[in-house]
Amino acid sequence: MEVQDLPRNEAPSKTAIARATGIALAIALLILFTAVLPAEYGIDPLKTGAALHLTDLARANETKPASASRTSAAPVAPAGVYTAQSKVYKVDTEDLTLFPGDGVEIKYHMQKGAGMVYAWKANGKLRFEFHGEPDQKPNQDYYESYELDDKVGQDHSFGSFTAPTTGIHGWFWENKTNQQVQMHLATAGFYDGAKMYAGDAPEDLPVEDVK
Repeated sequence: MEVQDLPRNEAPSKTAIARATGIALAIALLILFTAVLPAEYGIDPLKTGAALHLTDLARANETKPASASRTSAAPVAPAGVYTAQSKVYKVDTEDLTLFPGDGVEIKYHMQKGAGMVYAWKANGKLRFEFHGEPDQKPNQDYYESYELDDKVGQDHSFGSFTAPTTGIHGWFWENKTNQQVQMHLATAGFYDGAKMYAGDAPEDLPVEDVK
């Protein structure tokens, strides 16, 4: 049996090898300048990194702390964002009628740092002041004013409040119109109790623990 000659695979020429090497090198350089340098080091000579937003990755790496890792815990919230309380918060609602010339004051006793949300609304304008009196006052007449309208008056006010001192905090309303004004007040917060001042002696208000 005659052995047939097998086809021979000719080795690529030096010219073909050089051409393939040059193409590979060109592709590597293209990837280096268009992607790697902009993303890793912020170097963007061809401006392709900015167009593809790859330079944003470099800036993010620069601002990332050296000790940070993908498995690190969530950052701690800034001081003052969360305040624990030892007791449940209380709620209070009051409906008042102020005749022309009448004034009334409602205050809540709160510890320093305790919070309260509030809303009052009237069917007429009332002059008012939102203020507080610390338990430890530097003098007998000392008080802290938080919001004041003693000229025109308002028919509502909504907000939140954090007690700057331990003491009583609340409102004084006065009806300077020639008609009676009805008002509704609602509060919820970490206060110990509440009093209404409308005569010679303050009156305790029955605030309730939230259910």
